[in-house]
Formats: sequence, C-alpha cells, structure tokens
Amino acid sequence: MDTRFGLGFNSLISTGDGLGIGLRGRVSTPVNRDVSVAFDLGFSGFVLGGREDASYVFDPQLSAIVTLPESDNTAPYVLAGVGAYVPFGPNLSDDPLRGPTVHLGLGWVRALSETSLYYEVNPALVIAQERVGLSVPVRIGLIF
Repeated sequence: MDTRFGLGFNSLISTGDGLGIGLRGRVSTPVNRDVSVAFDLGFSGFVLGGREDASYVFDPQLSAIVTLPESDNTAPYVLAGVGAYVPFGPNLSDDPLRGPTVHLGLGWVRALSETSLYYEVNPALVIAQERVGLSVPVRIGLIF
C-alpha cells in the first residue's frame, strides 16, 4: 500500500470550450485496501481551430477513490471529489466558464507486469458565477 503516481492523456468535452486534448498527472495514497485519496493536475488545450484561436484549461482535483472487487486482472473504481476549472489564454469568451467543480466518475485499472493501465470517465459540474457548465473528460494512462 504505497503512494502511486499516474500519468495520462485525456480528451475533454466542455460546455464552455468545446473539445480539447491534454495531459493529467495523479498522486494517490491508500487509506486502506479499498479507499484512496488522490490529487490530480490536468491541463487541456482547445486547439482544434489552430494556435491563434486556442484556449486552455487547468483543472486540479481532489478525489476519494473506492476500488470495487477485481475480476480478470481488472478492477473497477468510483472516484468523487472537488476541484476547479480555470480557463486561460488569449481567446477566451467574454464570460468564460470558470469556477469550482464537483465530480463523480467511473474507471478501470488493469494490472500489467510492473505498472497498471487505467481508463476512466470523470464528469464534473462546473459552478460558474452566474451559470453551471459540464466538463466530461475521458482519460487513459499508466500508474507507476
């Protein structure tokens, strides 16, 4: 039950920014065999219109992860927590979607020889000043 590190890629659909691609890092520490606490840092770019029209988002998260019973070398998990959705860049709209987030997701981890592969969907509700938005990332990566 050691601290684990993860690094992965994500695609992100956001009601405020459209479709983006990015990177994500995670550090998780087990509380017991079923529950872990994790801190994530994510960075995504909405660059499909080219660099001149690009915008970016930084989205850190603090999560509780509950691992469900394993089958066939794959363990599903549920993660939930809070975070932030912080867009930046020269081409933000006049009222960008920005604010704290609440997230609830589902993922799977598959044991490899010395690392593990994870994939997850972790939708977040973005609570902006005068509206609410949705951010839906799909992630895949390795846990070391």
